[in-house]
Amino acid sequence: MLSDLTLADLGNIALMVQAIVVIVSIGFIWYQLRETTRLTRAANTQKLVELSSPFNLQLIENRELAQFWVQGGKNWSTMDEVDKYRYRSLVVWWLILHENIYYQWQKKLIDEETYTSWANDLKVFVVEQNLEQNWDEWKTPFQPSFQEHVQQLIEGHRKQRK
Repeated sequence: MLSDLTLADLGNIALMVQAIVVIVSIGFIWYQLRETTRLTRAANTQKLVELSSPFNLQLIENRELAQFWVQGGKNWSTMDEVDKYRYRSLVVWWLILHENIYYQWQKKLIDEETYTSWANDLKVFVVEQNLEQNWDEWKTPFQPSFQEHVQQLIEGHRKQRK
């Protein structure tokens, strides 16, 4: 039987085997890429927790800082220059974290579910910190797309108040 095969037949068989191997290889590469993406998203989510945890722990441990954080947006107009600087620095730090989260979400580096929880946190933050009163002055260091995103949150809050 094997002796009946011509060189052309053997070439055709080799091409079919090669095509099967290529298809299996593509499937394996696709699986590896999918797993790498999944692991990257999980690592990014973990990193966000690592970045935010020390700040939140400071708020829990330090009553003065917590009071400053809770009342900063309400007491902005009565603060002295140093407290305004301190408060602005805290707010900008938290916004930088959120800008990073927003960027990662745009680039599909974090899951939608993870982003949704952080997006909800940002909505609450915008309201609780009365970001509307200083946003025009504080927005310049942020990426334009994030500036627009925060502006939309502020405007959404304005509409809810009316």
